[in-house]
Parts: sequence; structure tokens; C-alpha cells
Amino acid sequence: MTNNQVFYRKWRPTRFDKVAGQEHITKTLKRAVVSDRVAHAYLFNGPRGVGKTSTARILAKALNAETTPDGEPIADSDVSQAIDNGSFLDLIEIDAASHRGIDDIRQISENTKFQATSGGCKVYIIDEVHMLTEFAFNALLKTLEEPPPNIVMILATTDAHRLPATVISRCQRFDFKRLSNEDVINRLIEVCDAEEIETEPAVLEMIARSAWGSLRDAENLLEQLFISYGQTGENAEPSEITESQARELLGLGDIARSTELASALLAKDAAQALTVINREAQRGSDLRALHSGTVDALRVALLMKAGVEDSISKGSEFSTTMSTAARSAKLNQILHILTSLGNPDMKVSSSSPLPLELAVLQATTNPAANTVHSRMKTEPAANHSQTVETQSQVSVESTVQNSQFEKSNPPRDRTPAEEKWDKVVRAMRRTKNRRFVVGPLLRNTQVPEPDAGKISLRFKSNALKNNFMEEMQDQRSRDELKAAITDTYGTELELEIISPRETDETNNSNTKSTTQSGNDLPVSAEQESAMVRAAMAIGATVVVEDKEQNKIQ
Repeated sequence: MTNNQVFYRKWRPTRFDKVAGQEHITKTLKRAVVSDRVAHAYLFNGPRGVGKTSTARILAKALNAETTPDGEPIADSDVSQAIDNGSFLDLIEIDAASHRGIDDIRQISENTKFQATSGGCKVYIIDEVHMLTEFAFNALLKTLEEPPPNIVMILATTDAHRLPATVISRCQRFDFKRLSNEDVINRLIEVCDAEEIETEPAVLEMIARSAWGSLRDAENLLEQLFISYGQTGENAEPSEITESQARELLGLGDIARSTELASALLAKDAAQALTVINREAQRGSDLRALHSGTVDALRVALLMKAGVEDSISKGSEFSTTMSTAARSAKLNQILHILTSLGNPDMKVSSSSPLPLELAVLQATTNPAANTVHSRMKTEPAANHSQTVETQSQVSVESTVQNSQFEKSNPPRDRTPAEEKWDKVVRAMRRTKNRRFVVGPLLRNTQVPEPDAGKISLRFKSNALKNNFMEEMQDQRSRDELKAAITDTYGTELELEIISPRETDETNNSNTKSTTQSGNDLPVSAEQESAMVRAAMAIGATVVVEDKEQNKIQ
């Protein structure tokens, strides 16, 4: 390999055992090679830079070159070297992002009819396969379903959900996982030893966190740092890359300032948080780097609070400080702070501290107070200064009042009437024989109490009452409701249905409507309707009849 190759190509794995963090896949593929059970089509899915294409190339080697007893391709064989330098004719790599049309796929299908020329197996690697068009996928289906002999197709993608189910079902699928920080750091140590790169211990950890599990991104970042700070001249000795240099290139703030700001936010100390921001602004520090470092520190606190200790590297500079700061904070508080700082509408400026200050104030304010603040911000005000003062006063007062209200109004005990009616509602929670479930409808009534052998249902709206009466047209629903009421109250009760309007009229007149048997009233068109007949069949009676509208209320 030439010395001018970039790191991620120069240090691309050439054996299954060199693929970092994907042992669950490489072991399976080696067993398939040894047992001659290789599938005709594979789907490699996973984040970028985790080894999908590299694993596909190694599999192509194992299918065409000599292998060890455990399925590893022999590195110094002619086939392996040809695949490594890109001159092997029976390995065809296609970028679906630039060859995504139906004509491109038809050309592949035609070429599969020709057998391998220099190897025992012809391998097609289609990268970014999710970029193919719908018609191209349809053209690919026939080849995937009935491929010619000695043809293996490997589809690689970062978005498997964008592939048609018909394509996925014709492939053996392997999901590559995002690499852990430990896996990335171990591989970076190997690269540093081979390339004679000197770094402070914290540098590789910072690179691993910034790469988010992508080894390719991590190798690129290491190379940028080496070019920028690791060489002092053509023939000079390499210099050590320091933590401060890495922070400058990666755009990360000073860890001490970031953890100080994060600790102030977790303690709800707005004054201290604003002090840190203003102090860093006066020093000329990059506030965007401070913001990024603070979010990273808070993420560590969130994971610690949630009990996810494995994701935190032992000896991390965050671990001791953030563990102490997060101990007294609640999980929803940390979530609220991260949501405030991660607001996509907030644009942190390197020149003005105001956006970051506003985010900090929002993060240290109770969510209830923020709701009042947001509502008042939408209302017009004649005097802007008076509006700002009023918003601040209302936010503080509402927080105090909510706290006092919670202390002075503890949850009350349920009354016997509420407990009995809740038992009826629970009994009817699955009853649905026509269109509506009876339980939720009964929950939207005033809690009834039996009186003189009757029980009155006062629904919150006429629509709910009509839905209930429609469901009562079914005999099975009526029987289940009668049984639930009898079982709860210990006796059969006559059912009386009253809508909200009837309740209001009754209350305004300060009189109680007289309930009569349905047979004592003259038969009207309303009583002849199926809905009213259904209600009367279970014991309901007409309480008020609106003659002007010719309608049962």
C-alpha cells in the first residue's frame, strides 16, 4: 500500500478477525464458508463506517481464495491481494446512489449470466442499495430469487426500512451494530502504534465520542489531528497531540467549564450558570463549543441517572463530576434541561451569549412556569416592557401557587358512590356489540346514586347520550349493563337517562322531574324510534319532551 492513502483505506480490515465489534456476524460468515452453506444473497444493514463493505470484500476473498480451517482467507494469496488492490475481475462493486435506475440493474442481471473468469464465485456488492428506484428494485427481484450458480449478491445499506419487503425476504440479513467507544479506542491505539502518532490519553477518548461509533469517522479525525498537530516538519520527530489541540479541532469546549455549567443546571442554579456563560464570553471562548460540551456532559448525567453505566468509559473526565451532580437531580429534570438546550430553533452564536442565556433560563425554570410564559408571549400588549415584567411575575407566582396548591390539596379519597359506579364502568369496559364500547361512555356521566328504585345517567353531552342509546339497541349490551348494575348495587334498578340540557332546565326551575313509566305517556313519534325503544326496553323513561323541536332531549 502506498503511504499517501488515507487512514480509513490504509487500515481497512482484510480478515474477518480484524473487523472491529462485529463478531456476531463474522463468526457466522466463517462457519458458512467452512460448511459450504453460503447464501446466494446477503443484506448488510447498519450505521456508516462500521465495516459493512469491508466485510463484504472479505467474504468475496473467502469464496474465491484459499482459506484457513476456520474460514479465514489467506492474506498473501493472489486472489486476496487482487481484491485488496481492486484488480479482481470477479468482484463487482456498484454504487446504487449513482447507478439507481432500471437500466443499471438490467445490465447487472445480464452480466450475472456469465460465469466467473478468474475465481470460483462471482460476487456483486451493491452499496447504498436503498437509493434504487422502485422499478430498479422490481428488476432486481428476479436475480435475487433465482440467481445463476456461483453468483453471490451482497446488498449494503444504512436504511434497511427503505427496501421493499420482497427484497429483504430474499436475502440473509445481518445487522451491523454501532461500535462501542472501547472498540474504537482499541483500534485507534493500533493505528497510532503503527503510524508512530503520540497523543495524550484523553485525545483518543474524545475522538471516539465525536465519531459516535463509526470507526471510519474516528480514523479520519485521527488523521486530521495528526496532519494539523502531530508533525512539525518533513524530517522532524512527531510531536504529541494534546487535549487542548483536539478540543480546538473537534469543536469541543473546555471540559472543566462544560461540567461547571452542567452542574449549575442540574442544581437549578440559574445565577451560577449565567455567571459561567458571561465569564467565558468575556474571555472570548467559543460559546458553541461550550454548548456542545455541556450537552455532552448532561448526556452522561442522563445515562448515569438511568443506570446505563456501561456506556460511560471508566476513568472518563465526566464520570466523577457528573455522577456527583446528577445524584440529587431527577430524571425528568435532566430530560427537561437537555430538551431546552437542544431546541432546534436555538442558534448559539459565537459572538452573543444571549441565545445560550435564554436556553439556560428556560432549562432552570419549571415546565409549568414555561407554559404560562409561552401563553402570555402570544397575547398582544400595549407596553412591551410592562409585558416582560408581567410575564416574569406570573411565572414566579404560578410556580409558588402551584407548590402551595399541591401541599394544601392532597388527593382526596373516593366516595362510596364513585367506587360503586367505577365498578360498573370496569365491568362494561369491553362490552361492544354494535359501534361503541359502553365502559368509556359510562365514564362520561355524572356519578349516579340510586334513588327510589331508579338510577339516573346524566351524560356530559348529547352526542355521548346518543352513542350510548345506539349501543343499547343490542340485546346483549342491555343484558350486560343490567347485570353489572344489579351485581354492583345488589338490586334491580330502573334506568333513567337525562341529557345535559335537561339537567340545566331542571336545576334552573329548582324542581325535580317526575319519572313515570313509559306506558303512562302518550306514544309519540320519538318513542317509536328504534333508539328510544331500545332505551325504554332496559327500563329507561322519557323525562322531558321538547314539543317545539319534536325531539327527545
